[in-house]
Amino acid sequence: MRRFVLLLMVLIILMTALTSCYDAREVTEWAYVYSIGMEKGVTDKLRMSVQIPTMTGGQGGEGSGAMSGGGGGADIQEKNGYLTITIDCPSFYSGVNMMNSFLPREINYMHTKYMVYSESLAREGIDTYINAFVRGRQIRRNLYFIITKGSVSDFLKENIPVLGTALSKAQENMMAQEKNTGFFDSVRYGHVLNRMKTTYSQPIAILAAVNDFNKFKEGEGDGGGEFKTSGDYYAGELVRKGGTKVEFFGTALFNGGKMVGELNGDETRAMLMARGDFERGFYVVEDPKAPDKIITVDVRKQKTRNVKVRFEEGMPIIDLKVFLEGDILAIQSTVDYESKELKPILEEAVKKQIKSQLDKTIKKCQKLNTEVFKFGFIAATHFATIQDWEEYNWLGTFKDAQVNTEVEFTIRRTGTMLKSSEIYSSEGEKSETK
Repeated sequence: MRRFVLLLMVLIILMTALTSCYDAREVTEWAYVYSIGMEKGVTDKLRMSVQIPTMTGGQGGEGSGAMSGGGGGADIQEKNGYLTITIDCPSFYSGVNMMNSFLPREINYMHTKYMVYSESLAREGIDTYINAFVRGRQIRRNLYFIITKGSVSDFLKENIPVLGTALSKAQENMMAQEKNTGFFDSVRYGHVLNRMKTTYSQPIAILAAVNDFNKFKEGEGDGGGEFKTSGDYYAGELVRKGGTKVEFFGTALFNGGKMVGELNGDETRAMLMARGDFERGFYVVEDPKAPDKIITVDVRKQKTRNVKVRFEEGMPIIDLKVFLEGDILAIQSTVDYESKELKPILEEAVKKQIKSQLDKTIKKCQKLNTEVFKFGFIAATHFATIQDWEEYNWLGTFKDAQVNTEVEFTIRRTGTMLKSSEIYSSEGEKSETK
């Protein structure tokens, strides 16, 4: 009897092991989506777009076509080995089903990197759409959350790699650039979802756009014009040509589930400093001794921000202090700012510009009634219970808060030059460095 039981157990184990992966799916059965896009529909409630690699092993040309489907049909465009499929549908998951009705592979979102919403839909409100994604097993919360100006389908069509051929790697590398520039913040879907449901702070999103290069003027100019910083632009406004047409520049501001405004590159840097999330960026400041020249400084975070919150007669007073350091990269004039006597003058000029941007950005957000600086997490420590905190309504009170800012900045290095030397022409006259 014992032998029979042992034999039966061995047979059961073998039967279980030999079943293999009965529910396994081959890679060739999936259509892996790299980007998801949502905007207001024309013939239905939503217009949904997805970006899928053609998996042909090479890069093709560009083409487009129309295929019949629900909700007014689908548009399919192919560019450089990637398909952009757009369809009008009543909801996201119904759109997935509709796309599966004319694709030979089942759509899969396990490798999706970008979640993109149009600005018009975001300003109308995305809270009713964003919650639907979290129920799906394939949708991860670490998707990059992007608001784009104009058409989402056009954005995805132009979102192709220009250096290398792997779109997924290009997407990751692009988002890593925020640590080098500070012109945008690599916001994740999970961050937005959490901020929409908390009483401490409001959501933000990456601001993006397609640049058609129409601002770039051909020919040789005179280099004139007023002083303009490198971050005084919004997405889609950079004066450039060449490279990918898609650019990420600035921040979309939310109040609850609605987009209420946007920050340009400089304001985004200031917001990141106030949040304690700024890493690094190149700043240009007017030369204090030669106003027609500029100085470029590599600015970095020295240590975490210092935030103190107190209440007077029920109104919050916030003291914010940010700590920065930097290196001199370029001095267009021949002024010796590397010297012990003149270095404090340059440090003061940098501090003055950054503090001005901080104050401007905070006031702008208060006017838009959005608290994106995460001050609420510190203010909440003054309340005994969660009920007291929620009754105070921090998000509604922040617009009237008094925010005092202070900036500390120190020049650490002067590059490979210890002193800016004068340059002479053949006539023996001084020539300014460029």
